[in-house]
Amino acid sequence: MFGAALEQAEQLFIAAKSVTPAASPVLLFYGLSQAGRAVAAAAAGKENVARWQLKGHGITNADAAGLSPANLSTLTVQNNGSGSFTQLADILRAASLPTPVALGEIWCLLPESVHFPLPGMGSLRPEYIQLASYGIRDESKLLASVYVPSALLEQRPDPDPLAAVVGWDQQRAAVREYLAKFPSLEGFNFTTPNGQRIEVRGHSSTTTEIVIQWEKPPDRTDRDELLRHAVGYRSAHLTFPAIGSDKRPPHPLLLWWAVLFALSKLARYEPSMWATTISVNSSPAAAAVEHILRESMAILPELIHRTIFEVATERDRDS
Repeated sequence: MFGAALEQAEQLFIAAKSVTPAASPVLLFYGLSQAGRAVAAAAAGKENVARWQLKGHGITNADAAGLSPANLSTLTVQNNGSGSFTQLADILRAASLPTPVALGEIWCLLPESVHFPLPGMGSLRPEYIQLASYGIRDESKLLASVYVPSALLEQRPDPDPLAAVVGWDQQRAAVREYLAKFPSLEGFNFTTPNGQRIEVRGHSSTTTEIVIQWEKPPDRTDRDELLRHAVGYRSAHLTFPAIGSDKRPPHPLLLWWAVLFALSKLARYEPSMWATTISVNSSPAAAAVEHILRESMAILPELIHRTIFEVATERDRDS
């Protein structure tokens, strides 16, 4: 299953490169779907012995009646309660869209959407996170730096010492409230005591890099522990905000799955509407759609490769 599914995925991705957006989402989605079977097969340990054979898409979308390029972001998708999407979500311990979620709320979580936004998409974004190691430190702590909006820290405390404590605590509360949106960061603490400024490593007009920490078993490496709080994506690590009613952290493979599923359904079953959507002369969504489809051809093979190693390593660790 592993080898055959990957071979089919590769052939479908190659075919997708030779056609225009009129047909590429169908090939891209089915390529990703076959790669999902390889991911499930790679995870076939004692936990997954009964669920590695994926059946059906496991995801559906709302009726496309009344949909147009201007409101494409309002199309909702959700899991079917069973099938490939739901099975993979369980294997990856990731969010599976048990209730309807608007396409725009998923689209904005793809890092590649920032330069070509889909009209009406959400404002939440994944955040970059990386190890923040020091020379000599407590081996029972994992230190990581994560980016947050600079606006959360722009308010400066009053020069009065008593007011300063209140001001710093207000900043800390604002940052905690923001990071609470990211399930994989649960249980973190700041590296400085209450009443003091959050530890900052870098600052720009839009984002500020702060340092946070977790308790860590001494026998686990920092890199392994970081992967409990982040997902490898291209050359970086990301943490994703919660989506819909599922409190598990989203996984980028499933975010791409949901987006490509929705686009492939429109291309297959609503060809007239799809032709209008990808018309660069008149569609407000055309640039965003074409950009995501083009980027997926470069991103998906690497993401699939990472995810296979992710589940295989977890399988070996549990066995």
